[in-house]
Amino acid sequence: MTTSTEFTSAGAPEEPPSATEKLEEEAWLAGAAVAVAIRGAEVAAIVLLGLLIVPPLAILAVLVVGPLLVIALIAAVVTTPFLLVRHFRSPHGGHVSLFAHRLRMAGRALVDLAPHRIDAAARSVDPGRDRKPPFIRSA
Repeated sequence: MTTSTEFTSAGAPEEPPSATEKLEEEAWLAGAAVAVAIRGAEVAAIVLLGLLIVPPLAILAVLVVGPLLVIALIAAVVTTPFLLVRHFRSPHGGHVSLFAHRLRMAGRALVDLAPHRIDAAARSVDPGRDRKPPFIRSA
């Protein structure tokens, strides 16, 4: 609904909204109220359905998943010492030496990115770079 209000020289609107405009606005408000009521009914239905489904799922979780978690925790506590001893007494370095090597290489790469290293590398490629251009030299 787009209405333009034109003002007279006195500053007041020309005429009040007509009966049709009032009726249109009231119909629009009634439609919005019905839409909100329908949305509320949809949400209420979803909540009711959730309340009907969730308690059986909660009972299932307590009776099935709970004991499985307890069994998994007991298995983890029992097997952890065996796995630790087996890992630390293995004859080969395995992943630890590879990790240490990669960590050293990453550290060297970070040091090579230091500004003084980048400048030195650029000068080694172009040794004449440290000289100033002839127009900047002072006499």
